[in-house]
Amino acid sequence: MTTALPLANSVIGTVRSANAGQSGAAAQQAAAELEYKRQQDAAQAAAAQAALEQKYREEAAAAERNAQAAAVARQQQAQLEAEAQARQWAHDAELRQREQELQRQKDEAAAAAAAAARAKEMDDFRSAQEQTLAQLRASQEQTVRSKETDAQTQLAQLTAAADAAEQRRMAALRQAVSKTRAGLGARGVTAQDGSGEAILLGLTNSSETERKDAQATDQLKRAAIQQSLDEAKRRNLLELSQLADRQRLEYMSKFF
Repeated sequence: MTTALPLANSVIGTVRSANAGQSGAAAQQAAAELEYKRQQDAAQAAAAQAALEQKYREEAAAAERNAQAAAVARQQQAQLEAEAQARQWAHDAELRQREQELQRQKDEAAAAAAAAARAKEMDDFRSAQEQTLAQLRASQEQTVRSKETDAQTQLAQLTAAADAAEQRRMAALRQAVSKTRAGLGARGVTAQDGSGEAILLGLTNSSETERKDAQATDQLKRAAIQQSLDEAKRRNLLELSQLADRQRLEYMSKFF
């Protein structure tokens, strides 16, 4: 607008000079006025265009500022959201870690309880087996003691019977020898004679044979008593060994 005014003044001056020189040139004056008006219109259009362009520039600048502000706001919002998300993730991770730790503690406690229960079950089972084994051993020992008592009684009876039989044998031998001596003496035969000595020797040998037979029978009875006792002890050992083997297999099959 300010740029167009000097130009208009210059045109007016020129027209006025021309009017002064040619006062009668109406056509030139009209042309000058038209030119002036055209320049005025051009100046106004240029001013309007400049104002419009300035407005566009200001609007563009405002839009750019708004866009930058919106971008900054979005960036800040995104950063806040990212920080919030990071905090949430950290919180969630901490919760998961706590839950995992609690679960680990629970698992360890459960494992320890299961191990303790298994150990107690194993101990109880083994104690029951040992009690069964001890009961069998006690029963066997009682049976063996009873058999040993019976064996001692039988041996004592055998000893008493053998002593009584030996006394009877010796008494019978003495009686037989006395009768034989008396019979020989009645016939006029002495014990020093060959026939008398043979008769007495026969009595003695017969009695000795009877004694040996009685001793052999006694030894056989004693051996039978001892053999019965030894067999009972061997059966007891075999029963204990078999029970221990069965218990070992039961224990292994139950817990392993």
